[in-house]
Amino acid sequence: MKSTKNTRDAIRSTTDLATRLHLSRWTISRVLNGHSGVSEETQTRVRAAMQELGFQPNSLARGLRKGTTNIIGICLPEIEGLYLGQKLEFLRRALAAEGFHAMAAITNGDLQEEAQAFDRFRNLRAAGVVSFASQLTARHPRVRSITEAGIPLVFVDPTIRPPKGSVCVDRSTGMQEAVEYLFSLGHRHITTLGLGPDGHYSRDRMQGISHAYAAHGWEARHFVRQVPLANEGLSHYANGRASAAAVWNANFHPTAVLTVNDRVAIGLMDGLRSLGVRVPEDLSLVGYDAMEVGAFLSPRLTTIDARPDELIAAATERLLQSIRGEDPGAAPEVIPTRLLPRDSAGPAREPEA
Repeated sequence: MKSTKNTRDAIRSTTDLATRLHLSRWTISRVLNGHSGVSEETQTRVRAAMQELGFQPNSLARGLRKGTTNIIGICLPEIEGLYLGQKLEFLRRALAAEGFHAMAAITNGDLQEEAQAFDRFRNLRAAGVVSFASQLTARHPRVRSITEAGIPLVFVDPTIRPPKGSVCVDRSTGMQEAVEYLFSLGHRHITTLGLGPDGHYSRDRMQGISHAYAAHGWEARHFVRQVPLANEGLSHYANGRASAAAVWNANFHPTAVLTVNDRVAIGLMDGLRSLGVRVPEDLSLVGYDAMEVGAFLSPRLTTIDARPDELIAAATERLLQSIRGEDPGAAPEVIPTRLLPRDSAGPAREPEA
């Protein structure tokens, strides 16, 4: 009897698999490509044989014959920030369930590297491309080359004005909800940490803050102070800690702080503790991202959940619709955030005499 290894070595192509199962190559091809016209029993038999024999079809070779592969190209500026690692895993699982393989390119936030990644995915005849936090506009030559090649492209949370077909987080409304919550606790003077005047994400969030104040007939500029992160070279946690003194400023003691993300909030909480500032008795704190660890801190961190699972579900559905030849619509799809009130935000302290 042949060894398992020798048996697996013999199954190198769909032709080998068809011969072994006494089926036609046409039948094997239709099963692999998810087409109709093959009985459920035969489909189960083919998939079971593939699993038993460890056979993986050469998606690139198949793609060269039929004009596309089952590869989905994914562009990410990096892995740690913006919950991109978690979003990538959500996307990978969703695509795998549909028979696609994710191929990621890390661009280091460089526009030229992102453009080059688009070229590679086009040359590989990817079935689709998903780009996170993209800096490319719809008019960029690499974007046009992807769309002209008939490859579906979905931008997820682009850092510029959302192009057609994007899926984005509603940062403005989410921040407005957070500020309204602080208002309900008696807060008026607020500091933002890490939200600067530059960047699409920060502008959206500052717009939400301004809308919240305007809804009450107030001008945000009289109540809100923006503090930049202490040192861009530090980690987010270390930056939060190093920014504590600037936040707790003798000339402007806020009653609440809105941070750029949970990591900065956690570091800030530690830095404030070293200054003798109590959270939330002296200073309320609101993060962003809804990191799991925030629910296990003392005090538990109030935060804004950007709902990455909903974001990826929407992006995946939009991509699959395009691959199937359906029209997902051109208007950007906006995913609402949700506030998670916890212990780090409490009633505003009484003003000093």
